Amino acid sequence: MPLISASEIPSFTGDLGRLETIARRLAVDGEALLGTGESLHATFQGIGADYQAVEVADLLATTLPVRAAGERLRDGVTAVSTALRDYTFSAQDISTRLEALRERARTVSTCSPGDTDEDGRASESDAIRAEAARLVSAFERMEADTVRTIESALPLGTPHRPVHGPYAPGREPYPLFPWAPELPAFGTPEEATAWWERLSAAEQARLIELAPAAVGAIDGLPAAARDEANRLVFLRYWDRERPDLAYQRHLAEEPQRHVRVPRRPHGYAIEYREIETAEWKAWNAEKTRLAAPLVIRDRLNGTGVYAASPLPPAFLLRFDPADRGKVVIANGDPDRADHTAVFVPGTGAELSGVAGDMRRMDDLWKESSSRSGGDSVSTITWIGYDSPDGIFPGATRRSHAHDGAPHLNAFLDGLESAQGGAHQGHTTVIAHSYGSTLVGAATQEDGRERPIAADNIVAIGSPGMLVGHADQLGVGGENVWSMQAPPLQDPVAEGGRLFHGETHSEWRTRWFGVPYYDIDLTPNVPSDPEFGAGRMRNDSVDHSGYWSPGMNLTNQAHVVIGNPEDVVHE
Repeated sequence: MPLISASEIPSFTGDLGRLETIARRLAVDGEALLGTGESLHATFQGIGADYQAVEVADLLATTLPVRAAGERLRDGVTAVSTALRDYTFSAQDISTRLEALRERARTVSTCSPGDTDEDGRASESDAIRAEAARLVSAFERMEADTVRTIESALPLGTPHRPVHGPYAPGREPYPLFPWAPELPAFGTPEEATAWWERLSAAEQARLIELAPAAVGAIDGLPAAARDEANRLVFLRYWDRERPDLAYQRHLAEEPQRHVRVPRRPHGYAIEYREIETAEWKAWNAEKTRLAAPLVIRDRLNGTGVYAASPLPPAFLLRFDPADRGKVVIANGDPDRADHTAVFVPGTGAELSGVAGDMRRMDDLWKESSSRSGGDSVSTITWIGYDSPDGIFPGATRRSHAHDGAPHLNAFLDGLESAQGGAHQGHTTVIAHSYGSTLVGAATQEDGRERPIAADNIVAIGSPGMLVGHADQLGVGGENVWSMQAPPLQDPVAEGGRLFHGETHSEWRTRWFGVPYYDIDLTPNVPSDPEFGAGRMRNDSVDHSGYWSPGMNLTNQAHVVIGNPEDVVHE
């Protein structure tokens, strides 16, 4: 690599002096805002001595929100002022250090021709480049922290103090302004649908602009409205976090992938084999995590791998990057689709792995649409619950399924309501691995007066559904399907039945009409004949291969488009 030159070192070109002046003025203006609110309140209170009427107390109380709003606004403006002053201090420090590096670079590049220490100058060049990269990275983190601080102090649509519950999307009040919208909590998605339909187009647009995260999370709203709101949430997340830049920086830090290790020698020959390093595996896992928002961006915009895709427009029905993240994205408008498939993934389902789950639903949409005879199809990737993050002990526990059941039911109920009510569309829930356990829990959720809002259930690679027979799932045993590879290829069913399978006993009739009670002592999973589900033939070679082209997708597509008679059985 050539010797470094001073021009390689980036420089800060902003006017930090002007920025600091603005920050100081903001601090003064904040105190003035507080003083104005208090002055207005005090002045109005002064009429109390001369005005006597029964409504005087209520009248004088009307300025209390003004004083409180002034205090909140002062606090927000002061927080912005402090963040900007911290930014100018840090930026000035980094700028000074970069200038020192430029001076070092000039020294290295202007050494006399007779200097024979080329290795030393090359080493110094590398050290300067590394230090410059570290300072630039520190500047980007500091800049992102400043943006987050300002956004948390000003009304930019970040969720605030949510109201928890499957039908309560929460609210996004802006703590600085008393006129910020406060969204109601709904008892059912049908209530949310009716509320939204009563709003004017202008009111709907205002709520989407001012409270996008809350609107985007409401089950029962039209898919188009949720998509518009969640795209705004995603755009603001993108501008704040810049995942594309983080991804590019990460790619530049790829460690060595393989190392050679000696294999047990045969005779006198020494053989070697290559293995992946632990550092590269960790780097690759982080690469997958960082790439997830980029995949979503490409799907929403029709860019990247989706530039020439035959898929219909995407609808972003949920986006929440907090913690492990939640995302719901549909191929096509589910409100208008003749057939809808909702995919519930299993252990490890989170935002970082959304690309693989989306790809499965992309392939299922293509297969189903090609066989639908012109009917419209929508396939939905639903990552809307806190899945187990590993097999042991997470996936052996039922708590993740029971906790996630209300959220799945809320989504399905909302989907049905937005479609116009029961029997307006044909819905299939496709659940993989632990996702099928969640679906089983959803069909048994306490307090529900109706079964799960679906016409069919497909359990794939299921470790058990918390019930002993398909008839207990609420859609009719003839509408429950199982897809399972042989145990040596996919052992999840055999290993999971002890944790999530259930026994099933019933009265039967012997010869000559004598009844007896048949006791089943073995916990059933959907792939067992005793469970009573339709067992679909498949050609998967492992626990994750149920969406490879061939019998896997073909059989699933037949169920999705309402042609169960074409399914090839085991």
